[in-house]
Amino acid sequence: MSDEVILTCAVVGGIVTGNPNQAKTRDEVISSAVQAAEAGASVLHIHARSPSGEITQDPEDFLAIKEGVRSAVDDIVLNFTTGGQLGMTPQERRRSLEAGPELASLNCGSINFGPGEQIFINPKQLIADLATEMDERGVVREYECFDIGMAITARELARSAPGAPGLMHMVLGVIGGAPASVDLITTFERIVPEGLPWMVTAVGRQNFPMMAVTLALGGHIRTGLEDLSYIAPHEYASSNAQLVARARSLCDAIGRPVATPAQAREILGIEGTP
Repeated sequence: MSDEVILTCAVVGGIVTGNPNQAKTRDEVISSAVQAAEAGASVLHIHARSPSGEITQDPEDFLAIKEGVRSAVDDIVLNFTTGGQLGMTPQERRRSLEAGPELASLNCGSINFGPGEQIFINPKQLIADLATEMDERGVVREYECFDIGMAITARELARSAPGAPGLMHMVLGVIGGAPASVDLITTFERIVPEGLPWMVTAVGRQNFPMMAVTLALGGHIRTGLEDLSYIAPHEYASSNAQLVARARSLCDAIGRPVATPAQAREILGIEGTP
């Protein structure tokens, strides 16, 4: 178990929520990301927005966000999505890798996503192609898993990775995926190969309680306005910085210090400097 905790902030997702404080434009994503970094996040997980507010995988928007954040903070690890938005083509989703993140999400299976009829499609060939492209670009993989079957896929991908094996990440509580429970976290932890860093995110109101379980078991954590809209019943979270500060307080209470970006790179096997 690493004493240091990689604290990721998921700044804004591929879905527009009801929280009025969620970033809407590219400049707002940059501002919100900078605030989260200053609040103590180790890693920023980024979904891009265009200047006019469109959800986008355009590498120019990711580069602008990358440059805007790095010019404003001393250091931070940047993680770009290859999930994008539901309905995007594989060719569109992978374009974020052109912007050169240090870490990128790699979704490990398909899922009936949410309460409607939407399907988040990730066939085996797409997973393999994205993994290969990440390896070629020197991007470390963050395996996103929405159920236990995806965790098995992630384990095999990590074992066969030619470079850094990556980070296994279980996302709980999404409609259509695994529920948020202590049992699921302990099952996931047993699947993770020995020595491989792992992280759990629970969406919505379970974010904080499942965070405590994950920390106790030696895992890493994620919070942010992508994952939850409310800080308390009927009270919207005011910012990503507020959610990061709350997560840090739990790390302090449990006795596991939050990793610096440099420490996060060492844990994840990210080589070089940003």
